[in-house]
Amino acid sequence: MTAAAVADPVFDAFPPPSGDEAPDEAAPEAPAEASSALTASSEAVAVPTTRAPLTAGLLGVLLLALLGGLVLNVMPCVLPVITLKLYGLVEHGDLSPGARRSAGLAYSGGVVASFWALAATVLVARLVFGVQLDWGSQFQYPLYVAALATVVVAFGLSLLGVFEVPVLGAGAVDEAASKEGLVGSFFTGVFATVLATPCSAPFLGTAVAYAFGAPAFELFLVMTAIGVGLAGPFLLIAFVPALYKFLPRPGEWMETLKQLLGFSLLATAVWLCHVLMGQIGEKVSWFLLYLVAVGLGCWVFGRFGGVAATRGRQAGAAAVGVGVAALAAFLFVDLTPAEAECAPSSIEAAALDFSDDIPWVPFSEPLLATLDGRPVFVDFTADWCLTCKANEAAVLDQPDVRRAMADAGIVPLQADWTRSDPVITEWLHRNGRAGVPMYLLLPKDRTQPQIVLPGGHHAGHGHRRRAAGRRRGTEPLLHARSGCSHPWPAPA
Repeated sequence: MTAAAVADPVFDAFPPPSGDEAPDEAAPEAPAEASSALTASSEAVAVPTTRAPLTAGLLGVLLLALLGGLVLNVMPCVLPVITLKLYGLVEHGDLSPGARRSAGLAYSGGVVASFWALAATVLVARLVFGVQLDWGSQFQYPLYVAALATVVVAFGLSLLGVFEVPVLGAGAVDEAASKEGLVGSFFTGVFATVLATPCSAPFLGTAVAYAFGAPAFELFLVMTAIGVGLAGPFLLIAFVPALYKFLPRPGEWMETLKQLLGFSLLATAVWLCHVLMGQIGEKVSWFLLYLVAVGLGCWVFGRFGGVAATRGRQAGAAAVGVGVAALAAFLFVDLTPAEAECAPSSIEAAALDFSDDIPWVPFSEPLLATLDGRPVFVDFTADWCLTCKANEAAVLDQPDVRRAMADAGIVPLQADWTRSDPVITEWLHRNGRAGVPMYLLLPKDRTQPQIVLPGGHHAGHGHRRRAAGRRRGTEPLLHARSGCSHPWPAPA
């Protein structure tokens, strides 16, 4: 995998600011040693000498949104859910064409409705609370990550046969597809959208960042286009009978695939726990015990409230299962953010060892102030950003890249956005970004503009308005009182 496969290949594909909005100034030539080092390492991190003009209009952004939604279907966070939905089509191969179309529309409705809900949330936060939300920022909150991990574990155990939801498992063929099956298809679309938000697919970053800073009508248009792109393949199969013929015939293999998908969701839960560990620290061990209790609750429901049980028995088993999980949550779950890692007050060049990996140093403005006269590379990343991790593994953390950075004397800083951090958020917005990843090269001469490397979420009108009035150097954007990056806004 290369960075080109995971980073946004389009740079600033939306209209330029107008009126009193200052246009972006051209980036200067990078320091010779830094430019040659990064260019030698990989085309994906080559330093641009100028920023691309803003040429495409709203139609171009909508096209990017549609393509980005399509690409999301093959991203690792969404693929298991899409495969599961296709599995449902194969399982109910004797559904009537009308029932298949209804299931496709219900799934697409769940996807699009979820993106509309996201757009509405962005609008409410912007207009009512004066807060600018960013793509994937909900993963900065431990409660959201913990709730999603709970749902993913329960869903995975269901696929493994630990329990079956009666209203979805009892109704087969046309009746299920026209009634309970439609509800299941709708919420599968919702689930796919929820899992898609930590992914940054090609084409998607530009569209999302444009939408998050655009007027309400354009915001909803772009979110609709992304949803149509994400739902497109399944909708196409549901409406084109010729494509349905290419799906494999039902058989015993389906049960094997279903259980493998269950394990893939459990792997997703492991990743979510890793994200949670970056937010709450060692307390994640107690959260794992809670997830075991969730599994026990699912088993109780499946063992004593299966599809053949009476409604009363099912309700009783469900109450016991939920009670077990709730009790465990009360006893074991503590989502208080852990104390953030503090950046050192200074860095000695000799202490940076690039031999085995990049010696990332936690980013802070006070530390950056001590590095004047030295080229600095800042990696804006997050544990929940799969694109960030793919870029770091496939491009940045490679022997030739490490050697080039060491030869150029570059100091590597890492701005961790796993938790909400107002300083890092402000740096992202200031450099025209609506989220991570972002890669920033600061020249030796801090009077020269900093260079934003290709890739990431390019910000739209709103972010550019805010950036236009801000200072172009590397002076602190907020009044940071320490070298720590706290998970909560610092008091005034």
